[in-house]
Amino acid sequence: MIRAVVDTNVYVSALVFGGVPALALQLAELGVFQLVASQEIHEELVATLTGKFGWTKDRSESACRNLWQEAHWVVPSQNVHASRDPDDDYILACALESQAAFVITGDNDLLALHPFRGVAIVTPATFLVRVRREQERG
Repeated sequence: MIRAVVDTNVYVSALVFGGVPALALQLAELGVFQLVASQEIHEELVATLTGKFGWTKDRSESACRNLWQEAHWVVPSQNVHASRDPDDDYILACALESQAAFVITGDNDLLALHPFRGVAIVTPATFLVRVRREQERG
């Protein structure tokens, strides 16, 4: 099964605004791909939802409960220093640790690295197209 790391900005877009990012996360819920998560992703998502959008911690936790339960959790064992924004490096470390095929992001600092050590770094829209193609090939 395809493994993918979803960047915090995609979770936030999906949960707050819906649209294409929400469709990408729905594919994880449907078992189309294996979501990969780390404690850092979890913590940043909760901090962003509570700090920038005024969500309670309980609302933030419950919004992703099903996704977190089905996710493949990793603790990255290597430090990565590759992004123009060092705050994004933990996403890359998570992808490498889990041998993910994709990082799904809207962050231009990460998108500029595509591909990164064999990991495709794509937008949610590009990810949906790639998954659709894989399904059509059967």
